[in-house]
Amino acid sequence: HYTFNLRDLSKVVQGIMRADSRSTGAVSQLLALWMHECSRIFEDRLINDEDHQWFRRVQEDLLSTTFQLNYSDVVTTPRLIFGDFLIPGADPKVYAQIPDMSRLVKVVEEYLDDYNSMSNAPMKLVMFLDAIEHVSRITRVIKLPLGNALLLGVGGSGRQSLTRLAAYMEEYDVVQIEIAKGYGNNEWREDLKKALKKAGMEGRDTVFLFTDSQIVMESFLEDINNILNSGEVPNLIGNDDMEQISAAMRPLMQTAGLPITKMGIYSYFLNRVRSYLHLVLCFSPIGDAFRQRLRMFPSLVNCCTIDWFREWPDEALRSVARSFYSDVELEVPNGGDGGGGGVG
Repeated sequence: HYTFNLRDLSKVVQGIMRADSRSTGAVSQLLALWMHECSRIFEDRLINDEDHQWFRRVQEDLLSTTFQLNYSDVVTTPRLIFGDFLIPGADPKVYAQIPDMSRLVKVVEEYLDDYNSMSNAPMKLVMFLDAIEHVSRITRVIKLPLGNALLLGVGGSGRQSLTRLAAYMEEYDVVQIEIAKGYGNNEWREDLKKALKKAGMEGRDTVFLFTDSQIVMESFLEDINNILNSGEVPNLIGNDDMEQISAAMRPLMQTAGLPITKMGIYSYFLNRVRSYLHLVLCFSPIGDAFRQRLRMFPSLVNCCTIDWFREWPDEALRSVARSFYSDVELEVPNGGDGGGGGVG
């Protein structure tokens, strides 16, 4: 996955164009935005400290040689994070740098509390900064046109939960298949069709969340590859479906002043699918199966923004432990003074 193409450069520009010009008026502010967007596209897929340090040196050298600035002149916060979610309910949402880390943590925790109060499946998450950085990365991707994400990490790293939280923060629906006994290609294609219709016909911002544990058949990945490439799955839409699609698209096309033809209707539907449907794929990078799948289905890399979930740092793990044990009361056995006694 250490391969790059012109799509990656266009994603950097897309991210820069999301920012409000009023928040990037100074040279240092614009450079901070540029560094952030480059980091999201190129650095987030790097797998070890050595590669991250190399990337940081490249950025520092460019700042020094091109702009005669130090890294500290541009990045004045502990972490370089941009987002449009700091003010819940804001309209319009403004994509800008988030300087206050304590406020960021508080706001994301409030989003999580709101999610849990409304969800049938509440998530018990500890929102330390490393996790929040991943949430901000996911929100960034799904807000971009044609934005799809490939989240790489081992099971239990929180990729699915953080995706659900990110989608909630951006007011997106989440669709995920449910694997049951007998689930096969027919069920898969029906689920895909529902997701495409939800996005294309209803115009609902939708995250299709898919994990490698749900790959019952390799043909699932071929369909995913096609959606990433063109928004279309060959032979998925039948005549009955086209009648529904046509009925939904005609008034929209008339309002937009577009010529209404059979081909034009289908093309308009596919464009809406690509605008409103965002795939978030959660895969493990361990083993030969992952590398083989990337070779067979190149759009998994070429059409996705990659976020590598590294091992959580010790301080993050300690904060999780403190949170889970905060309500536990430890009692000393009767007659003991705590010295050498067990936990009752």
